[in-house]
Amino acid sequence: MALRMHARKLGLTIQLTSIDLPDKWDKSLNREKTIAYSFYRLKPVTSLPDKVWILPYEVWKYHSLIEGWWSSELLALSAESRGALEKYGALLIGIKITPESVSFYWDEAGDEVALEELAHFVFSLAELKSISD
Repeated sequence: MALRMHARKLGLTIQLTSIDLPDKWDKSLNREKTIAYSFYRLKPVTSLPDKVWILPYEVWKYHSLIEGWWSSELLALSAESRGALEKYGALLIGIKITPESVSFYWDEAGDEVALEELAHFVFSLAELKSISD
């Protein structure tokens, strides 16, 4: 509960949810119950695709971001964002970017320091105005 309260202080919303993740061949979806920590933009960014997934496993048509992580769209991550993903990627189930929000899905396995760095990572992803940024 303390982790969730800390997330709220950082400006994140918390939701118990289910997500549909693609399998390796992007043929079927696997439903997973998880917890979403999200940042909602004040105004949607209409230049972004409906949904961009960043996942900790290979999906055949996704683009490699760093070792062990793939994205449904070609993304240019900053060195700081890559570092956060490398450092805390093992805690995450996935990350979703939409025009309205950026969410990371996890089982709350980290501490407040991990949460703060993941929140900073989410805020940097929320600054994207288009995929080619």
